[in-house]
Amino acid sequence: MILLLVDRQHTILTDPVAYALRYAAPLVLLAALVFWHIYRRHAQFVATALNVSFVERAQEPRFVAIAEEQCTALGVRLPRFGLIEAPEPNALTVGTGPSAGMIAVTRGLLDRLDDDELAAVLAHEASHIRQGDTRVLAANHALMRTAVLFQTHNVLRIEDWRQLWLPLVLPPVLILMIAGGAATQASMRYARWAQRGVRLSRDHIADGEAVRVTHFPEALVSALEKIGGHGAFRHSARVDGLLFDGRADREGGTHPTAADRIAAITALGRGLMDPGRRRRDTRRQPRLVPAGAFGRRAAPVAEPIEGRFHFEYDAEGKPLEEPPTPTMEMLWLQFTDRAAYKRWIHGLTAWYEWRASDQRNALGIAPRMILPLAAVAMFLTVFHWPADNDPAKFARVFDPAGAVGWASKIVDFEAPCDEMRFEQGRCKPGARPMSLAQQRQGADIILIVMPLLMFFFLYCAIFSPKTLLWLFRVKKER
Repeated sequence: MILLLVDRQHTILTDPVAYALRYAAPLVLLAALVFWHIYRRHAQFVATALNVSFVERAQEPRFVAIAEEQCTALGVRLPRFGLIEAPEPNALTVGTGPSAGMIAVTRGLLDRLDDDELAAVLAHEASHIRQGDTRVLAANHALMRTAVLFQTHNVLRIEDWRQLWLPLVLPPVLILMIAGGAATQASMRYARWAQRGVRLSRDHIADGEAVRVTHFPEALVSALEKIGGHGAFRHSARVDGLLFDGRADREGGTHPTAADRIAAITALGRGLMDPGRRRRDTRRQPRLVPAGAFGRRAAPVAEPIEGRFHFEYDAEGKPLEEPPTPTMEMLWLQFTDRAAYKRWIHGLTAWYEWRASDQRNALGIAPRMILPLAAVAMFLTVFHWPADNDPAKFARVFDPAGAVGWASKIVDFEAPCDEMRFEQGRCKPGARPMSLAQQRQGADIILIVMPLLMFFFLYCAIFSPKTLLWLFRVKKER
């Protein structure tokens, strides 16, 4: 859109080859910089999103000792170890090395698994680092987030019926909106396909490595039986592709099913199976004390989370309520409350992110927008169909290259040629001065329309502010 005003000769509409030669390299460089920025901050993003607390042997001796043992057995440099205070059992691995690498587990995993089961799960996670999976998964995550950022910042995507007023005024915009939605949908599908293909193969390889290191396939099988289908916890959907137990491929996720993994492990480690083998279990067994017993304090109540914009997310990672619309107040948070600003940006991006459950078609159009879009297309077809039934004339109405002509008129706009400008020689060659009646006619239209428009906005601002908010789709913070 900006190029239509500043460089009309090199737009993708007028000369795609010249556009590619002049602007392809900067656009590719911009996408690469966004990708690299997300890739480098992947571990930090995960730790912040899941509220991971880094622990050492002094805080969690059982977890850290077993994790260090498995990392050493696999020849992996010790990463950081994190704990997620969630009752559901799960684990994940991101990054590599002592500064960027992290193996995190939930409290539920530590409570539910014995030592051998925990060792098998941690060996699975450490093998992701050894095989270089964390780099691949980080790159895949960066690819997905880059596609999401371009999707959420695509001004031509069709999200609300109120956007369809623009094609009624400028018909070629309809073609641009459909093309933009199709390109965005193609990039999102490719990113999901890449994420799915990577995780399906890597999980089976990591399971095999865990069996090879621990020589205890039954432990990994029993861990999968305890964890499978029960690992979803708060905010886990945002990093589902990184989890030990995530949504299955047949459910729209990126993981093989627990049953498929158990069958593969059983076939691989059949020679190592020993049902009579004794398990290690050094878990602390908490004493159960009735609530309110004399001399005993009741369980502590979780304190409310401090700060603004702590959104709750559903199973697909979408906020349960719509975040506030970008306003100057929201943007000012970038300088006054950086943490709240980041939470708001993450929530806003997650709200507008396209998901598989949206059931969008190949053009990126959701089912609820098909009928309004069809109605607009039908109206434009009937309204602009030429009287002589010439398809070429009709095609020119929707030709996106016509937008270049409109931009030229806007940029090259000149004041009407009145008698004073004509006498001063400031009119175009061949132009004739407008009569006083013509000038008054144009002025009368402006004098009638502008006061009515100003009165409408003033009335809404005083008596019906919600109308203005609805008109401009502004959602205020509650």
